[in-house]
Amino acid sequence: MAEYRHLDIDPMERVKRYKRFYGGLIFDALWSLGVKETMLSQKIYPLRDDMIIAGFALTVKIHNHAESDETIANRGMEGWGGGPNQRKIMKAVTPGCVICAETGPNNLVAQWGEMSCHLARNNGATGLVMAGNVRDTRIILQMENFPVFTMGTTANARTGWKVNEINEIIFMPGHLKHSVRVFPGDFIFGDTDGVQIIPKEMTDEVMLICEEILDKEKYQRKEIVEGLPVEEVYRKYGNL
Repeated sequence: MAEYRHLDIDPMERVKRYKRFYGGLIFDALWSLGVKETMLSQKIYPLRDDMIIAGFALTVKIHNHAESDETIANRGMEGWGGGPNQRKIMKAVTPGCVICAETGPNNLVAQWGEMSCHLARNNGATGLVMAGNVRDTRIILQMENFPVFTMGTTANARTGWKVNEINEIIFMPGHLKHSVRVFPGDFIFGDTDGVQIIPKEMTDEVMLICEEILDKEKYQRKEIVEGLPVEEVYRKYGNL
């Protein structure tokens, strides 16, 4: 088994350092380590193009839950929100985590909203990746430091879903393959170019590789901007 570098640093320090990166840099670093199929579907997008998400995965399974008309009527306006397990998500939140939710095939309702975003952020979560829908989008967009990546938005959140499991292995829709397994504690990075999963044991190795590449690119970029001839660019740096 390969030996990867590990750092004894605070989770929020790791989040801060990762937020200097961009999607292509992460992808290249993972590729260099032989990891090629951990990018999530391009259908998962940021609510705003400048959002950058980074943190370790707090995995959640949210699945379909059909109810009778009588059950719905009896509940009336009482809160539902995925049943009693939803509060367990918040109790599992720790600083530096990204809530990463698998929702199965249910794309009819919003499984997350603005109040949950505020509660998660206040307990240390650094963002949300939802393979389903969110709601209260305009309010979420007014929040600071809580990026949200989702497959869609809808106002409907009243019925049709419940939280099944927390901190178990989940499947998320994939980009290069049908689905990507996400393990609790894997590191998540996302920007406008998509969301990528970094295996837990490689988190610091990928971070250090990206920092090394960033240092090199700083000089490459400077020379290109200053007018280094094309032939010289490719002689010195190869394919860009």
